[in-house]
Amino acid sequence: MITCNHFFLTLKKHFLLHEKAKICVALSGGLDSMVLINLLLSFSKVFSSIELEAAHCNFLLRNEESYKDEFFVKNFCVEKNIICHIKQFDTLKFSKKKKLSIQMAARKLRYDWFFELSKKNFYKYIILGHHLNDSIETFFINICRGTGIKGLLGIPEKNGIFLRPLSNFTKKEIMHYAKTKNIKWRPDKSNKETKYLRNEIRFFLSKFSSFSSLFYKGFKKTINHLCDENYLLEEKIKKICHEITIIKKENPFLWKMKCDKIKKLHPLSFYLFKLFSPYGFNNVDNLKYIINAQSGKHLLSKKYQIIKNRNDCILIYNKFLLENKNKSFFIYDIKNIDQTSLPFGISFFLNPNKKDAKKMFLVDFNKIIFPLLLRTWRNGDFFFPLNMNGKKKLSKHYKDKKFSILEKEQTWLLVNGDGNIILVIKDRLDNRFKISEKTKKILGIKI
Repeated sequence: MITCNHFFLTLKKHFLLHEKAKICVALSGGLDSMVLINLLLSFSKVFSSIELEAAHCNFLLRNEESYKDEFFVKNFCVEKNIICHIKQFDTLKFSKKKKLSIQMAARKLRYDWFFELSKKNFYKYIILGHHLNDSIETFFINICRGTGIKGLLGIPEKNGIFLRPLSNFTKKEIMHYAKTKNIKWRPDKSNKETKYLRNEIRFFLSKFSSFSSLFYKGFKKTINHLCDENYLLEEKIKKICHEITIIKKENPFLWKMKCDKIKKLHPLSFYLFKLFSPYGFNNVDNLKYIINAQSGKHLLSKKYQIIKNRNDCILIYNKFLLENKNKSFFIYDIKNIDQTSLPFGISFFLNPNKKDAKKMFLVDFNKIIFPLLLRTWRNGDFFFPLNMNGKKKLSKHYKDKKFSILEKEQTWLLVNGDGNIILVIKDRLDNRFKISEKTKKILGIKI
């Protein structure tokens, strides 16, 4: 059965007790969270370095009952002299807007708010009341939906700022503790509604009550074995990532991989899913297509894009491209040389000194017509490359430079007011704008 000592041992694993720690408990008013906060209050009495606060979400889903829960939590916190953060959510409206189920909408609202609170109030942890039964239910939910090893691990005891110290205790043990300590809580009637998959599974699992101790003991062992196997698998994936990677960077995110190395992975479907599903690519057939496709083909998820470029695959964060699907929108006006609101660091200097000028592109200022434009390339664009005779199409210039599709999309052009290209940013000046003996004013462009 659950005891204070068992609970304290769980917390001691995660707290540096000689340091002051500010924690927040997610307090719904139900059985689990009320047992949790009572245990935490006992813990904070023993270890005075712990500062405890609470957070209550009112999802406005159960009419008057939702407000009664909020009132109950508020009164408890006043009585115990605990700071309590309360927020009401229009969950139905949010679920329709985001096209999410009610439960998924509530989950997103709850965790987004918890992250916001943690950042604002500098919590070491946000403590949640999930217990062993919740992990078992999650195990079976994920089986119903189809999952790999990671989906069978239940709910982790610790995940970033979230800590679940009741993870190893059953609902029965928590109930027994609450009755023994005369802890009050608010019952949630929605837990009995079979319209939710979790509740259906909860009802199904209740049939195992006749040999529950054996069932829970076996489940704990299974989870521990699965955790070990998942660890070995994650280490293998890290090794494979290293082998297939040409370059990987975070800001902006870019992961360039060798397609020939990916194709040799076996079983291919398994590894494709493990490598790309974290970025929203779950369709293995589409992934097989893209690694074998011709250069220029691409694959989109909600936030990322995979681009096939010759023998490589490039994975990038897609926000910029998604927000600007039409390349004609990639335009920034430059009305004068003092303007600063531009998409990257570009500065203009009139008649720079010789020392500084060595680090700049130098342009004949008298040939400049404002407003200038910063934009990406379009079909038909051409310029006169510096120190070359005649004009050259930008598409040919990019091909000669062996620019990937991504590099083409992210290369900016500085365009004169008359439409002529002045500069391919970071690459090449146009011959028509170079300085000469006749130049009276020099414009230095520093990138």
